[in-house]
Amino acid sequence: MTLEWNATEICLALGVRPVGAAEIAGYRQWVDVESDALAGSAEIGRRQQPSLEAIRKLAPTLILSSKFRHQSLEARLRTFAPTVLLDDQPSDNDLLAAVYGNIRDAADALDRQPAAQALLADFNERIDQLKILMAESARGRKILVAQPLPGVPRLRIFAPNAPVARLLDKIGLPHALDLPPEPFGFTTIDLEGLAAIGDDACLVLLADHVPADLSSAALWPMLPVVANNGVKLAGSRNWPFGSTASLAKILQDIASALS
Repeated sequence: MTLEWNATEICLALGVRPVGAAEIAGYRQWVDVESDALAGSAEIGRRQQPSLEAIRKLAPTLILSSKFRHQSLEARLRTFAPTVLLDDQPSDNDLLAAVYGNIRDAADALDRQPAAQALLADFNERIDQLKILMAESARGRKILVAQPLPGVPRLRIFAPNAPVARLLDKIGLPHALDLPPEPFGFTTIDLEGLAAIGDDACLVLLADHVPADLSSAALWPMLPVVANNGVKLAGSRNWPFGSTASLAKILQDIASALS
């Protein structure tokens, strides 16, 4: 049983269908990794507040979730089944290392170690392939990945320690702003903050279009990155807080946007 989307993605990627999962419809909409395999999984409520009664009735043999999300419920969850909480907010803020570590921890709990080794090897190979593919287009460029925030002219900027930013750096696209690591891997900036991005950088939006809240602002066309045609769209169907499959999709969509 999984109480968080990241745990659900990892389980499905390892070939294990959870008997129950939280917010299945939302998982299909935002994450959409092996979603068809959830056809037989029961809905157990919201990620923030799973139904303890639904969990009890399903009698799971293992509960897999997030340390950040459900540490306060751990003692209660353990009365239903052995519980493993993945550390998705590590104290050292190394969120990419946490992606790898969480897969290994989940595999140990699920007895799927060979599947985890194959999953991580395939992921590393895809990163290496993207590095080769983007060798020319990445040369000398810096990048900033962001999510528009609805209703306001602000962006959620992924910090240098976010998994997507760390992987882009490995590929050869370093971060375009001098930002500190963030506990959740992102910070929020306004249009004035975007003015610090050089005209040689790219701003990649995880969106299908530039929101009107941004494009209609008087400052927007004056930003160096905008004036130099440096804003690219990677599509809104991306989940930057997920595991390897989610991250591989984002990187591929970014590569397509930059090509």
